[in-house]
Amino acid sequence: MLPHLHELNFYSVADAKAHLSRVIDETASGDSIITKNGVPTAVLMDYKKYVRINKFLEQVFDLYLIDVGEKAFDKGILDLIVEIDEE
Repeated sequence: MLPHLHELNFYSVADAKAHLSRVIDETASGDSIITKNGVPTAVLMDYKKYVRINKFLEQVFDLYLIDVGEKAFDKGILDLIVEIDEE
């Protein structure tokens, strides 16, 4: 289950920098959101969680390719990736 917003730790860049060791230690119990000028810009998470997420995404991508084939990937996913990068 995804954490609720109130369960996340928020730090400004300055606070995260000043207390980086503590912020890293806190990733064992939850993600930390780093803000720049009050806007969320980065997430600090436990490395094992990061690996699990990437493995999951890899499996989903493989299932997608099995379902629609690589030609559909060229048209659909690449456009989505470009859209995300432009945001």
